[in-house]
Amino acid sequence: MEHVVRWIAPAPLWGRFEGANETGTAFLTADQARPSILRFASDDFMDQLLAMLAADPRQIGSLLARPETWRSQLGDAPDLVERVPLPRIARSLARLQRAQAPSTALSPTTHEIVAKENGVARTTTLKLYQPAHQRYYLVGANLVCERVGLPDRVLNTNGSEQVGFVLRRLFPPGGATAQSPLEEYAFIKDATGSRWQRIEPDSGAADPAARLLAGEELLPLFPLGFRDDANHPRRLLAGLVPVGRREEYMGTRMQRSSAGEGAGAAGVAANPSPIATRKEQLKMEVVEPWKNLVRTAIYAADRIMDGSTSEAMPGAERDKAALAHNDQAQGQSWLVLLDFADYLQLHLEPVWNCVLDPARRSSLATDGQRRLFDWMNSPQTAPASNLKMSRDGRPFATTLREALQQIRATAATRLALERATRPFPEEIDAGLQWPGFAYPLAGVITSQGGYKSAGVHESLPGASGTPPAGGQDADAAAPAKPAVLRKAETEAAFLDKLVQLVIGALDGDTTAAAAPPLPFAVRLRDALVTTQGDPGWFVLRCVHIRCDCGPLQPATISPPTQRFQLASFFDPDAPARPIRISLPLDTTPAGMRKHNRNTAFVISDVLCGQIQRAKGLGLGDLVRSVLPWPLHKDLDVGGLAPCEERPGATIGMICSLSLPIITICALILLMIIVSLLDFIFRWLPWFAMCFPIPGLKAKKPEGVP
Repeated sequence: MEHVVRWIAPAPLWGRFEGANETGTAFLTADQARPSILRFASDDFMDQLLAMLAADPRQIGSLLARPETWRSQLGDAPDLVERVPLPRIARSLARLQRAQAPSTALSPTTHEIVAKENGVARTTTLKLYQPAHQRYYLVGANLVCERVGLPDRVLNTNGSEQVGFVLRRLFPPGGATAQSPLEEYAFIKDATGSRWQRIEPDSGAADPAARLLAGEELLPLFPLGFRDDANHPRRLLAGLVPVGRREEYMGTRMQRSSAGEGAGAAGVAANPSPIATRKEQLKMEVVEPWKNLVRTAIYAADRIMDGSTSEAMPGAERDKAALAHNDQAQGQSWLVLLDFADYLQLHLEPVWNCVLDPARRSSLATDGQRRLFDWMNSPQTAPASNLKMSRDGRPFATTLREALQQIRATAATRLALERATRPFPEEIDAGLQWPGFAYPLAGVITSQGGYKSAGVHESLPGASGTPPAGGQDADAAAPAKPAVLRKAETEAAFLDKLVQLVIGALDGDTTAAAAPPLPFAVRLRDALVTTQGDPGWFVLRCVHIRCDCGPLQPATISPPTQRFQLASFFDPDAPARPIRISLPLDTTPAGMRKHNRNTAFVISDVLCGQIQRAKGLGLGDLVRSVLPWPLHKDLDVGGLAPCEERPGATIGMICSLSLPIITICALILLMIIVSLLDFIFRWLPWFAMCFPIPGLKAKKPEGVP
């Protein structure tokens, strides 16, 4: 009859954990019955582990993961790697001598401790740090048969048995308090994507979560052979904990119910509908760039009309600034209009047909389509007539519908916009022409002897004078935002009504062109909604599967390890990997000329022209461009043309630079930026700690090689 199989702590740790109440209970502790997490603080951790198993397996107790920070790090494990191979008899005698020494007792592992750091009591949680912090973690256990001596289970190598481990995340029950027990969630990967799926507890089982879900990710375990103190062969099964995948695990949505595969907690869809994907496409390609145009116009108007200084900007300077801004907004508006027209033609073909021929309005099937078309065809969507810009005889489009029609009228219009290497209103190369109409989506207009912002968004149904929810400061106790920031965000939010118009016109029952997948930021946002406020606790379980038995023989699941957190890359408690960056010693001209210029930058003709123009700008020009009048001075960026070898023949470049000089420039620029941003972050006292090095000279004495 086959023996019962179970998972247990690594054999070198058996009987060594201190009992809770009395001596002699080490075999009854929780650490004895569950896998252990082993912590390593060197990149040669596998060599260290193999050497420890060969020389003194009991030293594994020093590898148990416990709470630590860079202020109070755990001691290093003994280095048992043989740098010089010893004779076999010498190794055997050393092993026998170590085996005669009594085993040291091990304190129980815990997920948090209260320790003093710099004389202050501080609660430290068990965090697994990343390889970038020079930390590696293995989960280790023995798979044994429940009989005298607990011999290792011999696994079939023909594929009928499989071992691995799973990572489980812990969440509180729905609507539970902080004192409620945490529930385990399995990491599922299937055709619907990744998710944390709640494990429905089995009330009749001793361990309600000790089962494997379909599609749960199974991570590999590998065997490590060694001999115990009685010279019996043993097999430790270990697996590398994937701490580096922390962002993937923390950014995956949580799903409480397995019944509703289409929706997760908090109403976040697991599989977005076609309407949802098209909504995000509209926002990413059209609405968000349009919002930025609105914000830019409001900031420009505020800068032009800034009355905080004693001397106001003269009228001629205001006109020049307004003209420059509107010309820039026009070039960007044409591109947004082109993307909007493409979207309508692809996903709202009936509405697009009416854009081309308004007489076909009666063919629109839904009220949503008619509302969208009526707004685009409304005279209220015409840009303001008192808007200064370099039109060169270009008439304003009378409606948004007309602008969309003209932007797609000819292939030459698209070609000109996408091949333009100069900003509007400069001439385009190769005989290409800017669109023959003007239609800025947002700009600066004259008003009562001054300037203010205006845009097409103001004509959206219900937009004017109706601040959307969240347009004001949400927290009354928080510092109030400047008026210009409140206005910019409030008016930009009006464009959400355009999203409502377009989504209301989409027909979910009609098969439309495929939409691109949701952007990563949107998927991450939806996932974080389901796990908001969760600190991110995890456990590990080892798994033994009889592949040919199916439901007749369920998988053998180990008890969970001690719970832990996965540290982020910039965790403030994380140990720091020592990194040495040596800058050039001799930074004199004679010394710098010796370095090989072996770093090549490939520069296109357009970027070459932009770099050439930027060479004429200094730090003072950048600072003055953001100061109010009379210190303000617009950046002179005219003539942004590609580099030319001769008229009509543009060229790119390959620039060869010295990497040491680039590194010095990066360091100096870093110090300048840090000093400037210290006004906001106040971080300079903690930025750099420098220590003197006596005798470190740039120039060596004469005659020294």
